[in-house]
Amino acid sequence: MPFFRDVPINRPPIIIGFIPAIDHDAFSFGTEQKSTNKSSKISGEEVRRFYEDLIKDDKTQKDQSLRVRPEAQELQGLRLLRCAHQGDIPGLKELISKGVDINFQVATPRSDSYLWTAVMCASWSGQKAAVRLLLMHGAAWVGVVDTRGKDAQDLASEDIFGMSALTCFLNVFSLLQPQWCDVCRCEYGGSHSSHLSSTLHQFSLRRPQPTPYYCLPPSSNSYRMMVRCGWKPGTGLGPEADGAKQPVSTVLKRDQKGLGFGPIKRPKVTHFKAGDADAVKNQQQMKEKKGLRGQKKDEIKRKEQEDKNWERDFRASFYQ
Repeated sequence: MPFFRDVPINRPPIIIGFIPAIDHDAFSFGTEQKSTNKSSKISGEEVRRFYEDLIKDDKTQKDQSLRVRPEAQELQGLRLLRCAHQGDIPGLKELISKGVDINFQVATPRSDSYLWTAVMCASWSGQKAAVRLLLMHGAAWVGVVDTRGKDAQDLASEDIFGMSALTCFLNVFSLLQPQWCDVCRCEYGGSHSSHLSSTLHQFSLRRPQPTPYYCLPPSSNSYRMMVRCGWKPGTGLGPEADGAKQPVSTVLKRDQKGLGFGPIKRPKVTHFKAGDADAVKNQQQMKEKKGLRGQKKDEIKRKEQEDKNWERDFRASFYQ
């Protein structure tokens, strides 16, 4: 079939005839066909190795594309803090979808760094929607504190922006979401502060027993004397070391005056047993009975001297 060229209209079309293939072209085509047939005879091991190399290359490119430099991670973390402070919900969703650390804190020490997380920024600035979004995506706030020892709930309770409602929301969320305590090895509900003051947590801390207080400083002579006699500090008082380790200093009530009346007496350790009547016996009356004889002699002498003085003055009044 003849081929036509695009030529101007004022010229007649030029007819070019079909040119058959020469021997050289036919020979080269045959050679290519032979080489194609020869190359098609590939073993299955080579094909498998070829596809494995392709997969490895794809994974390497994907890992390199997902690998982010530390500088970029810090910039994304700072943007997360800014979006949480401003309540930018679309920005927060975009950063979370990119895999930014939701508990990001400024790692480099700075003079103006408070180690706040995104939840802390949103709680302090009063962004309820941002707090709700971050908490729903697993942002940690229990046990995460800033340089002042305050967590997100403490910052929200400062009520700088009138955030009493946000404090209630955090309380409700903490009640609904059970938290894990590493010390107690169990989950708990309620606020973090109430769990820290609970009996279970206090017993789980396993604090060492306090040093016994014997109402005697180690520098006193009596304390040193007991140590020299073989007494071991930390044991009970007495020769058998079975006495009270922390004796209570008391003020014995030995009069019938009202409580708190008169000068305050200094409490001291006594050794009376329970129900001993001698503990409340009035010691002042016993002292008065002992000193009664001496007081009578003094009174008699004083009375005699007063009488003599009166008699002398009475007689002298007649000679005036």
